[in-house]
Amino acid sequence: MKCKNIIDFSALVLMGWQVQVRTVAAGPVAFTIDPARSLISLSGNLQGGFGTLPFSAQGAGSLTTSYTGSVLADLTPPSIDFPGGSMLQANTNGTWQPAVGGGTGSAPADYGGQIKENFVITAYFAGRNFLLDVASPPTTLTNGGLNSGLLAVTFLTNNPPVPGTDFNVAIPFDSSEDTNGTSPLTGTSTNGPNTAYLTNSGGKLAVFMPVSITNVMTNGSDVITVILTGTVVATAPASAWPLSLSVGLQNGQVSLRWPSFPGPVFTVQTTPALGIPWTTAAGITTVQANTTTWTGTATNTAQFYRLQARF
Repeated sequence: MKCKNIIDFSALVLMGWQVQVRTVAAGPVAFTIDPARSLISLSGNLQGGFGTLPFSAQGAGSLTTSYTGSVLADLTPPSIDFPGGSMLQANTNGTWQPAVGGGTGSAPADYGGQIKENFVITAYFAGRNFLLDVASPPTTLTNGGLNSGLLAVTFLTNNPPVPGTDFNVAIPFDSSEDTNGTSPLTGTSTNGPNTAYLTNSGGKLAVFMPVSITNVMTNGSDVITVILTGTVVATAPASAWPLSLSVGLQNGQVSLRWPSFPGPVFTVQTTPALGIPWTTAAGITTVQANTTTWTGTATNTAQFYRLQARF
């Protein structure tokens, strides 16, 4: 069963050849992240004197966690951009070694991993306080899809505690080589070139955003590579979709034109005065690429029009 939402994108009055237009102003929309569908896994390796050592989990599911927060998107269909100001926050998924700061023991963490090499080296690490932002230039939606490789993902470090990885490394038979501490996660990484989607269903907009970023840190002569992969899904009410409507009058015909993409079904409605019931306006609707146009016969009396969207 389809849900019907009335969205007053704009209204206009026709008085002879005069046209007045009221347009909903475009602006950033906050999409709320759905933690049940937003999972990001951590992988990577340590490169040093013992070669390249891959990360492994401390326990079941310790290298995957869900995310909460919001994704800020500027919708001007058929274009979309992410202006920055998003907050993708990792949820604690367990208690893992080492303690905060790299000391002996364990503490709640977003991720928990380890590195072991033939009993020669044992290293524990815990990712904590992961907080991300995403940004991109405007890009055109094609059938609701966009290149996620345009997204830049930044570790947010404005407010302590900053995102980081606590580590504790033990070298058997040579404790002088033991080390521990915290490696902060900073900087901006370009997301992997996958396809992200903006959908419109059941009265909700949804952003499906693949995440694939790599962050490289150094600790003395060691190089630590941290890779985050997964998907973030965030939703917003369809009524938050700000359309701009263009109006034309020519040869006794009135035309309404608006950007669109697959999902909603539009009906043009009309009334001679506000307060009088709206009725479906007779006319022809055509769709070309990401633009929908409705054309009908103009009248010599005042007339209001609006769009009814069914999702």
